[in-house]
Amino acid sequence: MRSAIVMNKAIYLESVAGVAGDMFVASFVDAGVVQAKELGALPAQLGLDGVKVAISRVRRAEVEATHVRVGWDKKSDLFHHSHSGDHGHSHSHDHGGHHHHHAAPDGGMETHIEFQTGSHDSGHTHYSEIDRRIADSRLEQPVKDLARKIFRHLAEAEASVHGFPVDEVAFHEVGAVDSIMDVVMAAYCVNKLGPCAIYASPIRPGRGFVKMAHGTHPVPPPASLKLLAGLPVAPVPAAILRPDIELSTPTGIAILKALAPRFIAEVPPGTLTGHGVGAGTTDFGVFPNVFRIVLFEEGQSPISTEGFESDRVVEIACNIDDDTAEHIAWLASQLLERGALDAWLTPVTGKKGRPAVCLSALANEPDWPSLAAWILQNGTTFGVRYRHWDRLKLRRRFERRETAEGPLTYKVGLAKDGEVLKEKPEFEEVRRVWEKPRA
Repeated sequence: MRSAIVMNKAIYLESVAGVAGDMFVASFVDAGVVQAKELGALPAQLGLDGVKVAISRVRRAEVEATHVRVGWDKKSDLFHHSHSGDHGHSHSHDHGGHHHHHAAPDGGMETHIEFQTGSHDSGHTHYSEIDRRIADSRLEQPVKDLARKIFRHLAEAEASVHGFPVDEVAFHEVGAVDSIMDVVMAAYCVNKLGPCAIYASPIRPGRGFVKMAHGTHPVPPPASLKLLAGLPVAPVPAAILRPDIELSTPTGIAILKALAPRFIAEVPPGTLTGHGVGAGTTDFGVFPNVFRIVLFEEGQSPISTEGFESDRVVEIACNIDDDTAEHIAWLASQLLERGALDAWLTPVTGKKGRPAVCLSALANEPDWPSLAAWILQNGTTFGVRYRHWDRLKLRRRFERRETAEGPLTYKVGLAKDGEVLKEKPEFEEVRRVWEKPRA
């Protein structure tokens, strides 16, 4: 008797016109994953008196979408500042077209950092205060954990860009409220949905230049560029004609980075169960200024995979029938040195019955384009093929152990619960033992 296929809840995060924290949250509201009253209860759980979450319906490119806005009583001292003599202040200002108060044209209220020395005025609050507020809040623990992870990414990016320790990163109160609420609401939405798998489209940073409190910078600006490291990006859609436009904000990028989705170019296969559209503030006319989520169920083998880690990798391959054995071997070794996860050679029969070799390499998704380009530039082949693989793997750790042959490093394979399933010494160290002269 066959076991039934298990259907797993999954989500596809689509940066149609970039991503910002408010657009991300609005898409979950639009999809019916969360209700307005749930988001409205979050400020009280954070101790942010006077902060309100407003939900409205808008039209973008003649299609209805949901818009989320955070507001508060400007007279409230939301962070109860002690006016201590710290430094490393930041000034929040809007960028992207999501809530703009200055010339940058795209989409959502966002925070940038400008560092100064001087006294800590009542309009600023440090990252450490924000992290402590989230940790001490009445939010559920998974929401706290994800929100703190997102905010840590954001603060580390700003600190790295400006050359300050993370604990000295300080946000203007306006930006702090918006950032905290965007991050916490995003964490709440993801936890409420509880997807088994998260996919996302490449991120659209924007183009041109953006004016910030500390000058005019190219898009993506410094903090966004830092956050985008290792993530796939896509160009501005051709229908958006503005020359200077920031489509994705640091908070939006930090949310995606913390979720670590599998980046793919289109909605993955499965059964569609819902979708939601979150709007940015600016209307681009013929192109929708939105972020979209697609909810679906994907089939999975009934064999349990919960005890193992998983990721997605890319296999690159090409057939070679006009190169020397020495050079092909060099190509494989160079691919490993350049970051391939694995590289191997397989004898094959080529066109017209010629003996050939299939050169294959396995790479992380962000790395495969550069490795494929390197093969085309340095090998004799005129083309390469590639395909994506879902991979199931053990968690790994490395231990230095004393043995009869001296100290050796062991690779240990574990299940997610920490159970040791297998172990073996590292090959290069064992080879040195084998090659030692014997008495």
